Amino acid sequence: MLKKACFFSNEPLEAIEQEQYSLQDINILRDLGFEVIIANTFSKIPLNCDLYFSWWASGSILTLIKAKLCLKPIIVIAGGNEAMLYKDSVSNIPAGYLASSWYKKIAVNLTLKYSSRVVVVSNFMVNDSAKLGAKKPLVVHNSVDTDKFSLSEIPREYITTIFKSEENVVRLKRGEEFIRSIPEVLKHYPNQKFIVIGKKDNYYLKLEEICKELNIQENVNFIGSIKNEKVVDWMQRSIAYVQISDTETFGVAIAEAMSCGTHVIVSKRGAIPEVVGKHGVYVDHNNPVSVAGGIIDVLKLSPSEYSLKSDNLRNHIVDNFSYEKRRDKIEIIINEILKK
Repeated sequence: MLKKACFFSNEPLEAIEQEQYSLQDINILRDLGFEVIIANTFSKIPLNCDLYFSWWASGSILTLIKAKLCLKPIIVIAGGNEAMLYKDSVSNIPAGYLASSWYKKIAVNLTLKYSSRVVVVSNFMVNDSAKLGAKKPLVVHNSVDTDKFSLSEIPREYITTIFKSEENVVRLKRGEEFIRSIPEVLKHYPNQKFIVIGKKDNYYLKLEEICKELNIQENVNFIGSIKNEKVVDWMQRSIAYVQISDTETFGVAIAEAMSCGTHVIVSKRGAIPEVVGKHGVYVDHNNPVSVAGGIIDVLKLSPSEYSLKSDNLRNHIVDNFSYEKRRDKIEIIINEILKK
């Protein structure tokens, strides 16, 4: 009889069935011989599983309760800023755990303290998750579907970024700094097109106003939300992908872009250097002129230089963040806790 594993995330089921963070681990559990039950609410978490596998530190309190009731092991993936003691590098505004409600903080602390194993997605997360209660958190990097996110012969046209135009997200991702970098690029490449992927939220009109003030609205296209499966198309059509966040616990979109051979312009913050290594263009994420300079450096590469660097970008991801690497590390953790 197949062993049963419950995969839990408190996100909508549609997102769980599409996004890389969940797909990678659901497939890993199936590869390891489990019958996987997917749940996103407390009532849907079954009581008869051999293993509970739960994403996000605060929401996983629900899975923890069911696992403890059944006396079964639970692996929690603390993959987000809610398990980080983070403040903005310029404004000092608290974010992540420090900006959470009191009850969410309690949930995070209890989950990290009492789970069978806590897995974090980067070395960057180890110290803070330990301070918040995790006992010897284990690092297992996220993975990229390198078969899907691959090199392509599609012509590259765009400079692309991804962020939801919600005020806190725009601040975290330095979306306004990205927009303000564009006029400097257009001085050298006046026909260059820029793409912003992400839900149009409460800061969208402000960003549109900035584009009008800078007279760049013809060069910038806010395409809104897209299905996860369409991300690869944009990555393959992009000359460069820009992600200048003030912090990242991993940076899956960066790794996906690199897997497509798309050059990346990034900040030297959080786990981004851990993912990118020496293969990206690092800029000052608080300085639009610096961001523009990074974009221009990529645009001026010759086709042969671009192609050579693209191969290096993809090889770096294949060598370090493949699905197989994550599966093998997760298998070791599962075998260890099921033997107890």
